[in-house]
Amino acid sequence: MSDPTSPAGDRPGRGGRPRDPSRDGAIRSAILAVLAESGYAGLTMDAVAATAGVGKATIYRRWRTKSDLVADAVADLSASSMTLPDTGSLEGDLRLLLHGLVSAVNGPLGAATLSLMSALPHEPALQTAFRSGPMDLWSVVYRQVWARAVARGEVDDSVPGSAVSSSASAPILQRWLFSSEPVTEAYADEILADVVLPLLAARRAGCPG
Repeated sequence: MSDPTSPAGDRPGRGGRPRDPSRDGAIRSAILAVLAESGYAGLTMDAVAATAGVGKATIYRRWRTKSDLVADAVADLSASSMTLPDTGSLEGDLRLLLHGLVSAVNGPLGAATLSLMSALPHEPALQTAFRSGPMDLWSVVYRQVWARAVARGEVDDSVPGSAVSSSASAPILQRWLFSSEPVTEAYADEILADVVLPLLAARRAGCPG
């Protein structure tokens, strides 16, 4: 699975000293830290530079605008946080995948996403970053997990993309976005044991659901 291409992070600078790629990780971490603390409205090049311990010119050599800066950080973080599990069973793969989703929403990617919610409708570059970053990567990994289950004969090919398959991740995202209750691995395990697996068993048995 290919990492998403940054829309701005690899643009050549506008003169001065050459870029030092070793600083990119520190700058991206600083972007997420400032976002978590101040939100998108409070994110400035000055704040990112101060948090990363670099000069503001270093930031501008990499990214021309604030939206470019955030879009690249989100795309890079999502690429590094999404992995395709391969345990040999649908139950095992879903368990690891849901645990990964729990980790993502509770980590820097989740904090950045929440801080950007109000800005997304007004920032096309950020919308594109989320579509080609976290959302697209999650969809690719999720589809592959279900496709492997079909290939192993664990489910039929009508299940991927159905409400049954969506029942695995939807409760986690709903709790994260709309509830003050904690999103934990235990909750993910509960969804798998009490919702997803019974629905799959009912479907195999030809029962409604």
